[in-house]
Amino acid sequence: MAEKLKVLIVEDDQANLIVSVKSLERRNVEVFSAPDAYEALNIYDKAENLSAVITDIQLPGMDGTEMMRKMRAKEELTGISIPIFAMTAYAFGEDKKYFKDIGFDDIFIKPVDYDKILKTIQFYL
Repeated sequence: MAEKLKVLIVEDDQANLIVSVKSLERRNVEVFSAPDAYEALNIYDKAENLSAVITDIQLPGMDGTEMMRKMRAKEELTGISIPIFAMTAYAFGEDKKYFKDIGFDDIFIKPVDYDKILKTIQFYL
């Protein structure tokens, strides 16, 4: 039997966070959630066997891009790498290449398709 996916969702909009968490939990995903990058980094440091991180780009304080860079820096130290996905409502065709070039594995454009998210996570695993 495949191991249950463990996904960290980082989203500052409470309504969007609730929808994301519930949508993934209904698909048998263990979900960790954070309203900002600081809490997300704390969870990232402590959680074991995370399958993926999905982060909104526009977060208060530290944005999703800076948070991803900090996670990638830790991966270089530990040798453990997991997929990190950007999630935004403000993206166009050329943005997908930009987000991949700066270190994200892929980007999900809101409103997101949660079945597609799961297939994409499994592809990267």
